[in-house]
Parts: sequence; structure tokens; C-alpha cells
Amino acid sequence: MIALMTDEDRVGFLVDSLRNAGFDRKDMIISDLAEAGEEKNRDPGEAAGEMAFTKTERDGLWEASPFAGGIEGLNATRGILVALECPKHSASRVREIMEQNGAAKIIQD
Repeated sequence: MIALMTDEDRVGFLVDSLRNAGFDRKDMIISDLAEAGEEKNRDPGEAAGEMAFTKTERDGLWEASPFAGGIEGLNATRGILVALECPKHSASRVREIMEQNGAAKIIQD
């Protein structure tokens, strides 16, 4: 499940709320959309330390793309994404936590 947060001050509250609900920080990816557009054709070694990247089957070593690039239905160019891998039976609780913490958009895969 992925939350688009437009208020970066609320991201920490969301992460804390998810951790208090029993989810581990290692199951979360946090990525800034403002920086995602600036990352094309960068050295993967430099970029890897700054933001979350995913590698797809068609990506070569120098074609690493930002995490936000692989999210269907995401039309935003600004904000911070908080993605959480969670079991399906927890999805409604996670959605509720994301809504309570000010998520502008929630994408469930």
C-alpha cells in the first residue's frame, strides 16, 4: 500500500503510527517525488544513497529508475511516497492509519 503525502512534516507521524501498529520500518520505502524527476542518467552509486530505486527486468545498470516511476495511477509530481508491504488482512487498518495521518492519495496494489 502506498500513501502520497503532500505535507512532509506528516511523514514522520505516519511512519511512527505504522510502527506503533506493529509494522517494521524495514518494510517501508520512503521516496521524494520532487527529486525523482532529477535522477535520470545519474551514476547509480550516487543515486542509490539518496533515494529508493527499483530495478526492473528491462533496466540496465545505468537505467535505474526512481521508485515512483513504477507506480501505476500515480499522477503527482510533488510529495513524498510512503510504501508499506503488508498482509492483505491488514490493508484496511493500514489505509485508516494513512488517512488519519493526512495521505493525499492512497494506492493499493
